Amino acid sequence: MLSEDEDSVSENKEDEVEYDGSSKVGYAMKGVLMFLLDVAINAAIIIVLVFIIRHFIFSPFQVSGPSMCDTLNNFNGKCVHGNGEYIIVNKIPYVEIFGWSLFDYERGDIIVFTPPEGDDGEFFIKRVIGLPGETVKLVDGEVYIYNDEYPDGFKLDEKYLNESNYGKTYAFDTSLSEFTIPEGMYFVMGDNRRASSDSRRCFGVSDCTEEGAFLEEDLIQGKGLVIVWPVDRIRLVGDYDYGM
Repeated sequence: MLSEDEDSVSENKEDEVEYDGSSKVGYAMKGVLMFLLDVAINAAIIIVLVFIIRHFIFSPFQVSGPSMCDTLNNFNGKCVHGNGEYIIVNKIPYVEIFGWSLFDYERGDIIVFTPPEGDDGEFFIKRVIGLPGETVKLVDGEVYIYNDEYPDGFKLDEKYLNESNYGKTYAFDTSLSEFTIPEGMYFVMGDNRRASSDSRRCFGVSDCTEEGAFLEEDLIQGKGLVIVWPVDRIRLVGDYDYGM
């Protein structure tokens, strides 16, 4: 009986395989690969979310130049001519889905947009003054709106303009002081009327004509929502009531 047990033990020893540690290395490599895959998936998700947020929900822009002073880029009573405040624009209520959106842009909205003849990556910031189907007239430094509700005209009282601009909105070309806005387009101006390349001058394009004065809705990036930088100037970008 003892010899049989010994034979049995001997056979088991012959079946054993010496462990060289390769399976442990393989397991470690698998763990590293799974970690890297997890990081890549999370990074891809973050990139997609950032893309969706920036292109369809909110986008940050830095305000450059004095064209919206005093409303924007006014530091210690002086208009900044370089880069200044950071603004977040709200996009989602204005995104069109099958030709429908939650809201339309309204008079007084501060908007960021790509100028009609602008370069890629170039953005302007102005205030909506005239809506689709309306007529805007510049008379003796004042702005008048003509529409179905006010066929005889309504003078805008723009109290957001500073003393240097209030009641001093003039055409850059005397032959271009009346603008009839087509459907799907807007008439916009900067609050610093003396230093703004806006609808009055076809956004700075030479040989300006009435057709070049309007901004297509598709070029609008969104409506100004909040100033987020500098920290001591954080504030909401409020609406304005013209009393119309």
